Amino acid sequence: MSRVPAVAVVGYKNTGKTTLVARLVAAFQQEGCRVGTCKHDGGHDFEYDRPGTDSQQHREAGAAVTLLASRTKAVLGMFYGEQGQPEPELETWLDLLSAPEHGLDLILVEGWKRSDLPKIVLLGPEKIERITNVLAYAADCKGSSIADDGRQVYDREDIDSFVQLIKEQVLGKR
Repeated sequence: MSRVPAVAVVGYKNTGKTTLVARLVAAFQQEGCRVGTCKHDGGHDFEYDRPGTDSQQHREAGAAVTLLASRTKAVLGMFYGEQGQPEPELETWLDLLSAPEHGLDLILVEGWKRSDLPKIVLLGPEKIERITNVLAYAADCKGSSIADDGRQVYDREDIDSFVQLIKEQVLGKR
């Protein structure tokens, strides 16, 4: 199975990652692309299922994977850590999202700044160190400029430029 092209949007907390990912999803969807997303929780312990639900009871009974499905949606919960298993690698999630039945054209990943994926880096007050495969930077600025490493810095509101960059550099389209 070939993997769907993916781009990571990375940065520290409250730099606008979720907002940028949501705007990119909407922009690509407007162009007819089917986009999947993958968010890394960065070590926070979010809760998949609420107390008292069937899925929570399945989990407490020892289920390692639970699929909650309805007529219109499904949520896949994969439980690890508590049973001594390490957190799955990003590649596991990308492979899952790349399954042909999803029919995706692009995966936008929020987080995983240490991955090998091409990245859009949101700049905040802190400088992110050791980021590899940077496509461009996003910042609160008007217009665009060049960063110290020679990469383009775009205004975080310039969604069209990010879409064009991803189309050219990741999807191989003009």
